[in-house]
Amino acid sequence: MLKTGDEYRASLRDGRVVLAADGSHVTDVTTHPQFRDAVDTVAALYDMQHRPETAKAAVYKDEETGELASRAWQVPRTKDDLIARRELARLSTYHTFGVFGRPPDYGSFNALGLLSVADRIASSSTEWARNIDEFIAWGRANNAMSSDIVADVQSDRSVPTAQKPGRLRCVEERKDGLVLYGAKPCASGAVHSHVGTVVTLLTPGADPDANLFCYVPLNAPGLTMVAREPVIMPGTTAQHPLDVRGEEPDSLLVFDRVFVPREHLFSFRDEQMLGLYHELGALALWHILARLAYKAEILSGTAQVIVEVLGTENIPQVRDAISEITAYATALHAFVLAAEDTAAPANGVLVPSERFVTAGRLHSVEGYPRVLQLLREISGQGLISRFTERHFADGSVGEMLKEFLPGTGVSAEAKNRVFNFVWDLTCGANAMRVALFENVNATPPAAMRARIYGSPYRRPWRDFVLDHLGVDIRPNR
Repeated sequence: MLKTGDEYRASLRDGRVVLAADGSHVTDVTTHPQFRDAVDTVAALYDMQHRPETAKAAVYKDEETGELASRAWQVPRTKDDLIARRELARLSTYHTFGVFGRPPDYGSFNALGLLSVADRIASSSTEWARNIDEFIAWGRANNAMSSDIVADVQSDRSVPTAQKPGRLRCVEERKDGLVLYGAKPCASGAVHSHVGTVVTLLTPGADPDANLFCYVPLNAPGLTMVAREPVIMPGTTAQHPLDVRGEEPDSLLVFDRVFVPREHLFSFRDEQMLGLYHELGALALWHILARLAYKAEILSGTAQVIVEVLGTENIPQVRDAISEITAYATALHAFVLAAEDTAAPANGVLVPSERFVTAGRLHSVEGYPRVLQLLREISGQGLISRFTERHFADGSVGEMLKEFLPGTGVSAEAKNRVFNFVWDLTCGANAMRVALFENVNATPPAAMRARIYGSPYRRPWRDFVLDHLGVDIRPNR
């Protein structure tokens, strides 16, 4: 039930069809230059299931089978379960430095979210509800990595939603399942995942045939993953301490008559499902917030390293910048803890409070660009005045670079390594890709603000003020 890193790599050699940015059809994503570093980064997380120092966070004993399983598939039923899942998020975030938004412990939350609304699914079909349980059991037994596939393709808005040619929909309903045609974008991490959970949640006006919830093996016949161009150049070396770990690949999933068996189906033509995005996605959104909180810790730690290497920690403005970054990290953790403390059960799943998750995610998204800019500012010329290993080894200038460019308490080479890392984190092409990803990941800021405005929890505060003033506001007719 617990794969090693090598077993995970072997499981990806399954005949999947991936079109790389150079136009080549990839036969093995574990060795292809565009994907291998990311695969290796994820494989290391699989290996952590077997290491004594990390197994406690990564593994749990399943109550039904009595066997050890990946905590990524543990259904959170108690607050302790939520805390354990958050500790796993900490493990994956610290390993990836938070630049992989879809680590192995994230993807299962789509299925667990379906479990939290299983009563409504069962009201339409007990078979669909049973399929959810069986999929979670399958994912746990196979130590599977799942990719959530939610968004719809960006296309001509003058065309009605139900007529868009790229929408993913059923084009043939058979007794044993559905045949799907169309596309799904923004499948981050799908290239190195095992299955994708496909859901229609963000599409008002979707026609019945496009209203579907299912899972699809990512090597399914007729499915092609079209990968975007890389933002980290293949062959990046350890002199870039973050980029050397690879990037999370995004891809467009093209479905050319892909067959989905009945047992892979969670819902079809059930209009009530279209309005359940925040309920179904509550656990996934909580994971996103927790990951950003742990990533903020890394950003704050990076800030402290910068000023110690530069010897600038006694400058008041520098201290202010670090304090602001630290306060950002602390606030995100407060939102996470509040969401857990006010969690409520739904069909046996303990679901963190959307009130604090949405507000926390909005705070994280709005503050993220500011934090990156503060890191750039306190770096001074360090981000521009960086050199390669060959420069330091050059016979004509290498020794002078070492003499002229040391940091405070560190060599010039060590200082250079620090600022290569800061560059990877705040300035490089992958840093910009990650910043874009965070800004629109699971709804952009405008949608979160609208959600907060429409929430009912503000009404008692409003009523208190009106009662104190003795004012009665009558609704407009």
